[in-house]
Amino acid sequence: MRRNDREVADQAEIDAILERCPVGRVGLWSRGEPYVVPLHFAHRRVDGQLAIYIHGAGDGRKIEAVGDGAWACFEADRRIDLIDHAKVCRIGATYESVIGWGRLAVCQDPDLAFEGLVALLDKHAPGRSAELTKREAGLVTVLRMTLDRVTAKRRP
Repeated sequence: MRRNDREVADQAEIDAILERCPVGRVGLWSRGEPYVVPLHFAHRRVDGQLAIYIHGAGDGRKIEAVGDGAWACFEADRRIDLIDHAKVCRIGATYESVIGWGRLAVCQDPDLAFEGLVALLDKHAPGRSAELTKREAGLVTVLRMTLDRVTAKRRP
């Protein structure tokens, strides 16, 4: 990280940043080129390791690229405010961001997939996860990315 003064190393703070970011992006290698997909996500700590959950259709380019498990990059950010300046080349922004690397795979375990969907509902539709049934959870594909390495940054 070039700007160490902006680094966020505390796991609780990284979790808080991820909670505030509504959309994340997964970068994969697909059909001989980089492929980045914006998506809704949720996260959980599992045995101290950060896990990202996403969901979607059971086919398509993302699922094709993931296959039985693929190395991927995850990124989430949010712009907080514009930093205006009299000199146009000095305009900037305050922001928070998280980048992580790890393996992305389809959740084959129905209980793990259900847990991922509960996390997604808790984040994006608070109070609705209690309505989710195991049967409904089986109708969507849930992917889980366990991050081996994470960096986070904030410009206040």
